[in-house]
Amino acid sequence: MKGDINMGNVKVFRCRICGDPYIGTKAPTQCPFCGAPQRFFVEAQDWNPDEFNVTLSEVSKKNLEAALQLELDNAAFYDCAKNAADKADDHYSLAKFKALMKVEREHASAISKFLKISRPELEKQACNANAKVNTKEGFEREDRAIKAYAKFRDEATEPRLKEFFGALVEIETDHLDLHAEYLK
Repeated sequence: MKGDINMGNVKVFRCRICGDPYIGTKAPTQCPFCGAPQRFFVEAQDWNPDEFNVTLSEVSKKNLEAALQLELDNAAFYDCAKNAADKADDHYSLAKFKALMKVEREHASAISKFLKISRPELEKQACNANAKVNTKEGFEREDRAIKAYAKFRDEATEPRLKEFFGALVEIETDHLDLHAEYLK
């Protein structure tokens, strides 16, 4: 049994994009921490502890640093938007922006693992008091992130970073779709 304790059908899984563990009878359809699709989950005993130990080219290091700044800025923006929605007693927007903020922070944590640094703290970011305006800006931010990550994926010579940036493109596209639906 490879040293694991059998608790019925409950298993421990790991997300290959953020590295976080998940306990359940099956892997979730999307990572509750970073938003990665189910195919990026492995059972914990199959987890490779070197997932984030990648020798980085100069281009990939620069791109990871740019991605880290993008994720931190977006997380700080969503934190502001979450607080504005809370003040407006807008429960849907509060939940949406809070979830987006957590996912962007998780992306920053994963990027920090590749860079072998501690995740930097968020700096204050301005936003609007209106959730619709913040959603429109969120849409624009996600669009910029998708374009950047597609470029970073294409420039990466490391297969693991191609996979990582490709996953971020998918995740941020989900965020873009979420904003687009609200803006209809």
